[in-house]
Amino acid sequence: MVTIKHTRESIAELEKKLDQYKIAHHKLTAGLKEAVAESIQYKRERDELIEDVEKLRIALIKTQNLADELMDVQVKYIDLTQHIKLKAENNPNVSRYINLVLYIDDLEADTHEG
Repeated sequence: MVTIKHTRESIAELEKKLDQYKIAHHKLTAGLKEAVAESIQYKRERDELIEDVEKLRIALIKTQNLADELMDVQVKYIDLTQHIKLKAENNPNVSRYINLVLYIDDLEADTHEG
């Protein structure tokens, strides 16, 4: 069996290397902890952004639905006013149609002024 004898200098050198490894290990561990903390923070921010995008998507859908409803109302308004104006043209002696056309004209004038 071979016996290894260390000198004081070799033991001191080994202890110095061990201390260097411990310092390097602590630095790497600290860096890893920092990286993990950053990763967790980035994940939280990503999750918040995903939630914000989903909220915006829902708001966009609601806005589109409102725009579609507004378009439907506008089309119905145009159809109704054209129908009333046609009735007034075909029935010039009926005052209710004439009054409705005048009312429509007032509404549209107010809309264009405001």
